[in-house]
Amino acid sequence: MSAARDLLSTFEEFLRVPLPVHLRCWDGSEAGPPDAAARVEFRNRRALRRVLWAPNELGLSRAYVSGDLVIDGDLYAVLGLPDSSQTR
Repeated sequence: MSAARDLLSTFEEFLRVPLPVHLRCWDGSEAGPPDAAARVEFRNRRALRRVLWAPNELGLSRAYVSGDLVIDGDLYAVLGLPDSSQTR
């Protein structure tokens, strides 16, 4: 199984929108549009835990600042994604 593909489909199902980002996960798997404006790399499972614990800019920021998450490309494309409080 591909962690990136599973993660992307889970996020899209939860948020009810397609995500215009390309994901790369700790296991080397990748998913999402190859020409996406932003590429998000979950370097380890801790990055995922940080994002899930606070599913908004705070969790994303903590993962990014700690180095567990890397964002290449358009940072605003990632920050503009809906969070769970906006979709429920």
